Amino acid sequence: MNILVSYNWLKEYLQTNLSAEDFAAKTTNAGNSVEYIENMAHRFDNMVVGEITNIKDHPNADRLKIAEVKIGTMKKVEIVCGGVNLRVDMKVAVALPGSKVIWHGEGEPVELHETEVRGVKSYGMICAAAELGFPKYPQGEKDIWDLTNVTTEKAGVPLYNALGMDDAVFDIEVTSNRPDAASIIGQAREGSACTGDKFLWQAKDVMPDGIARAKVEVAVRETELCPKYEAVLLDNVKVGPSPWWLQKRLLLSGHRPINNIVDVTNYVLHEYGQPLHAFDADKLDHGIVVRKAEKGEKFLALDGNEYDLSKDMLVVADHAKPIAIAGVMGGEETGTTVETTRVILEAATFNPVSVRRTARALNLHSDSSAQFERGLSTQSTRPALARAVELIKEIADAQVASEVTSVQAEPYQREAFPFDPKEAKALMGVALSDHEMISILERLGFEVKEAGSNYEVKVPYWRDHDIENKVDLVEEIARVYGYEKIPSILPAGEIDPEHQDQTIVWERRVKELLRGSGLSETYAMSFISGKELSNAGYDPEMSVKLQNPLASDLEYMRPCLIPTMLTTIEKNQRMFPEAQLFELAPIYLPNKEDIPNHKMQLLMAIYEKDGACAFTKAKGILERLMREAGVRQYRFERPESSDSSPLPRGRSGGGLECLLHPTRSANVWVGNHEHVGRIGEVDKQVLNAFGIEQSVILIDLDFDALVPHLSLAKTYTPIPLYPEVKRDLAFVLDRTVEFSQIEAKLKEASGLLREVELFDTYCGSGVEAGKKSLAVHLTFRLADRTLEADEVDEEIAKLRNVLQEQFSATMRS
Repeated sequence: MNILVSYNWLKEYLQTNLSAEDFAAKTTNAGNSVEYIENMAHRFDNMVVGEITNIKDHPNADRLKIAEVKIGTMKKVEIVCGGVNLRVDMKVAVALPGSKVIWHGEGEPVELHETEVRGVKSYGMICAAAELGFPKYPQGEKDIWDLTNVTTEKAGVPLYNALGMDDAVFDIEVTSNRPDAASIIGQAREGSACTGDKFLWQAKDVMPDGIARAKVEVAVRETELCPKYEAVLLDNVKVGPSPWWLQKRLLLSGHRPINNIVDVTNYVLHEYGQPLHAFDADKLDHGIVVRKAEKGEKFLALDGNEYDLSKDMLVVADHAKPIAIAGVMGGEETGTTVETTRVILEAATFNPVSVRRTARALNLHSDSSAQFERGLSTQSTRPALARAVELIKEIADAQVASEVTSVQAEPYQREAFPFDPKEAKALMGVALSDHEMISILERLGFEVKEAGSNYEVKVPYWRDHDIENKVDLVEEIARVYGYEKIPSILPAGEIDPEHQDQTIVWERRVKELLRGSGLSETYAMSFISGKELSNAGYDPEMSVKLQNPLASDLEYMRPCLIPTMLTTIEKNQRMFPEAQLFELAPIYLPNKEDIPNHKMQLLMAIYEKDGACAFTKAKGILERLMREAGVRQYRFERPESSDSSPLPRGRSGGGLECLLHPTRSANVWVGNHEHVGRIGEVDKQVLNAFGIEQSVILIDLDFDALVPHLSLAKTYTPIPLYPEVKRDLAFVLDRTVEFSQIEAKLKEASGLLREVELFDTYCGSGVEAGKKSLAVHLTFRLADRTLEADEVDEEIAKLRNVLQEQFSATMRS
């Protein structure tokens, strides 16, 4: 998170003479990174205050006017302008030729030149606030910026002087553990620590004007979610626009001025880092109750939208209705308007987890919720409340009509840690004096007291969420002292050998093997829609459902890679009619007792018009992967009718039984008897559900189960000393007989047979229906001598008998 900081505003709390650049360098070196500095005066180069002395119609455009503008004591110019609020004697911002403006408040700044507009010369431009870089300034869409009540300077005065813009604005990155640094006072305190300059802030309290005439009734029912709640009543409030000095600071900080009451709450949020809210007291039904939302409650927020509240959300309510979503946003019905005369100011601390969950569930985020989510101290409310009261009294003529009502769950206790200077020096590697280390801690607001030979350090309330251990004190000293001052010394000693996770090693290796085989890797989100799951035969209710999905079609975590792969094929099939794809990624399976189970899955997909050809390619790819990955034993078996699922539930999710064709698929086994996946053709009904026109073959593997069988070890087989003998056999047999069965029986029957290679399969003309013709290469060899032809003939005869007797085959050769 970044914060915009006006240097002039910061210097109200830091007595320093450093230039903006020098200050930025010092605070950046202390870990408070300034990412950008804008010199505001440069934004208004060649711009002056102008005063309109005359207005006439444009001869060639109904919606344009020609304004005669005084831009100096003796100088007037004509400028063509489309502003609908132009009037004589109006002070305006005039951008002269050579200046840069943001055209209509959009895009990058462009340089102005003297030009003609519809045939009339125009010397410069009368600007709207958005065209000068203030898109949040409250004005009409077609209005120009009326400076009459903004500045008392005369025409011709440089605009940056008239607006008080002789300032620098820092864009500072604030880490999530430092809510105190997301404020002007926090940045001033950091600046004091790293520059040594004096920090000027002093905490104040709220003092009633005379005798308190009223009391704000507050009840906190959820003290764990709201550890502290404070409120005070202000009377005789005059709601209206804020003065320019306050509007200017809000604009430079990225806030939108609304009215003086709301502006003060935003001002204090930016100055103190403590969110506040203002309620119209006359619109509340009795007192304030901090409670959880009730079932069916709705809430109209300040953004104009109505939200359905759930029972786990914390709200601030009166006795009739919610008036704010705690820590997130107030309600439109109880907001301040020009009719408001009595205001209740709220300052509270809310549980950061509760605020974050509510904001995410409603998709409603605000500057307040961002700050509460970081975690704020219960002690931060009173100083911010006092500052807001001070400002509202100044700019809205308000009176404090009550004591501050404060409800706190438990007394505040400051954290304290022991501090050993010797240990700190050893950790930093720098020999700082005790005095220098203690001085740094005290400049940061820590209270340091002697405790025997060491010290006790008490943590200031604004750091009670991020200082968790005595080591954090050493880090504070080191960063303020300057990491750049600490000498760089290479560590000595032996480096432990790197331990490589075998799953990660094989992920990389398998991806390389598949890319080398011509497959293209796909990437898909881990989230999926219920429709995709249903189309693929999965029950969405058996999948992990997200409570707060990124989109309505990304509400489940995928239990398998198949649905997203089929979606990818559908999107690419017209551009690429055939392709070979793979994805190796995690899947997520429900676990009622804990977070979802995480498994790695490997999915390969081959799609083209000819399903039989695609299946052959897929089988070849899988066989090559097994060989190259060092799998010693593997086989494919047709699933039995009672065993149509590819894997036990908990691996690939058990959805393939509805997805693959019942007779065009096979289980994949490795090792002695471990089932790791399935290969098969996707059923036509599933393809139609996804809108796929091609045949698709999938290879779905449980990668976690496969990894233990993968090996980089190589074995050496000596080259045979004696030649091999090759013969071919062709035969016809029942179509349902698998080649793996034939191969096993042939090798069992012949001790001389070394290899059986299928090289042709035919079904069609000349082959009886229900039959198929197979042709195989047979390789025979002995290790100690050359085979005789008679011996091979004898073996061939044996194999013919096996085929005829055990498979009812008819020999063709």
